[in-house]
Amino acid sequence: MQNNKKILILDNSGQSFTGNDLEGEFLRGTETSLILLAEEFVKKKIDVFFVTNTQKEEKVRGVNYINFNSDALKKKFNLAIAVSNANLFKNISSRKKAIFSVSNQTLEKFIRKKQFLSTYIYKPVIVTLCNYQYELRSKITSPYGKIIIPITVDKMFLNEKVDINKIPSKNAIYNIRSNRNLDELIEIWIKYIYPKNKNLRFNITPNLINYSDLHKENNIFLRKIGNRRQMIEELKESRVLLYLGHKSDIFTLTVEEAIRLCVPVVTYGTGSIKERVQHGFNGFIAKNSKEFTNYTLDIMNDDKLLKELKENMYKSRLRHDWSKIADTWIKNFIE
Repeated sequence: MQNNKKILILDNSGQSFTGNDLEGEFLRGTETSLILLAEEFVKKKIDVFFVTNTQKEEKVRGVNYINFNSDALKKKFNLAIAVSNANLFKNISSRKKAIFSVSNQTLEKFIRKKQFLSTYIYKPVIVTLCNYQYELRSKITSPYGKIIIPITVDKMFLNEKVDINKIPSKNAIYNIRSNRNLDELIEIWIKYIYPKNKNLRFNITPNLINYSDLHKENNIFLRKIGNRRQMIEELKESRVLLYLGHKSDIFTLTVEEAIRLCVPVVTYGTGSIKERVQHGFNGFIAKNSKEFTNYTLDIMNDDKLLKELKENMYKSRLRHDWSKIADTWIKNFIE
């Protein structure tokens, strides 16, 4: 591959960040994933320009972080990737264009966000992260095609040493950063799970509920949001990730991170989660609150079962990485 291939990534979060913020606490899954993808492109000898609201333009691990006023936007690119918003392609010269879609965009939302005209002008291919999202994306909102290219975890999760013989304390965790059916999950915990074993502890993300004495009385505690190193340690000290799933979920990265660290997941499988949680292999998919309770208690109380699940996940934890994902992007848009 020649060294003059150029890719432009256009972020729409409004945040000021570069690759130096990867180890911080404020970046979410979308920004983190795009940074990791950009760095893989660089490793494959592609020039990458990443547009954010950064005030200081700089190169970090080979990626050029620029803002929307940069003269670099006058370059001609082989591929321009915009996060969700086709309007970002305005005044951009690129041979091919792609929308990195991070939501299930209905026709109503598509029109309300003023995507209709810009999509038909710039002709981007829609890149979805899972089959669930792909199936929900209509032909009207993806007139120039759609494909599935998933994301994955940072290599620091894959390189982390995991001791499958270690049995953590009876901690459950919810570390998603939004209230995706967390209220219902807490109700299941208080009514059904905790009364059957009061040695259990449930650690949840702060600022998502009105935390009260009722939660503390039922061993529900607020976890601290830290950097990824701290998150890894927190997950390794948990027996299970509890997450019902959500209809807007297209790829909750923290679920994938848990699985790669050999932490099983109990879920309803709502949204895209059922595509990654394999029942009886790396967790359980429950049909109702009774099954959810029983599966959770099984993992919490049965060390042998937990070890079997950890062994299953350990064997498959290195199967998919960012290098292969970058190759898929290149194959579809560059070659």
